[in-house]
Amino acid sequence: MTKLTLYLKHIFILLILSSSVAVGAETIRIATGEWAPYVSKDYRHNGAIGHVIEKIYQAEGIGVKFGYFPWTRGYKMSSDGGVDATMPYYCSAEREKLFYCSDPIVSGQLVYFHRKDFPFKWRSIDDLKGLNVGGTLGYFYGEEFEKAERDNLFKVQRIVSDETNFVVLMKGRTHVFPQDKEVGYAMIRRLFPEEERQLITHNPNPIHTQSLHLIFPRNNEESKRRLDIFNRGLKVLKDSGELQGYLNAMSEGVYIEGGAYGE
Repeated sequence: MTKLTLYLKHIFILLILSSSVAVGAETIRIATGEWAPYVSKDYRHNGAIGHVIEKIYQAEGIGVKFGYFPWTRGYKMSSDGGVDATMPYYCSAEREKLFYCSDPIVSGQLVYFHRKDFPFKWRSIDDLKGLNVGGTLGYFYGEEFEKAERDNLFKVQRIVSDETNFVVLMKGRTHVFPQDKEVGYAMIRRLFPEEERQLITHNPNPIHTQSLHLIFPRNNEESKRRLDIFNRGLKVLKDSGELQGYLNAMSEGVYIEGGAYGE
């Protein structure tokens, strides 16, 4: 056998081995939906939470593929085994009957947005008495809010979208609008020019704070292993401060404005 033949045989074997690795590489399919700035198909790395997930699994040689669906459809696809996980979700006792919940990735704060020329002070539901409050159709703002709405403590103007609620708030037709703080400011940056953005603020007292998670269906035999990998990697990012760096970049709009933290 000539040296050239041996060389070509060696190259052929290497190609076969590399192809086998590529074919056998694991990829996790994750269902999600548009909820900027936490996650968006228009953001670099699918937003900060997408970046965190990519970083953790790629360090273990595992690929990640995000699919965008209506929330109810993505949730059902995950519970039925059509995808491997879904995010970002709050965890509840009811939800944990079907899913394993990861350790918390970030805590989301629900706050009241208002115009700066309306000096809104909020500490309890009674502070909403007599106000025109914005709300989005189909959203649940907590039992206390819903009961006060039914009791006519305040008037809730429920309309079709969060974006329209911010437009109505900007025009002064409502006094306050409850929304996740990060999601709200991402919408404000997208909807209004710089001079108008300065007209809106939020009350610093949160309505509630809940953590967001990556969740894995219990009926998938790979879920527990994938959960453990994610939680280990998440702890590394937290301990190093890298996770906070991603979240700071998210708050500053870096993922939509031409780059991603840590690239």
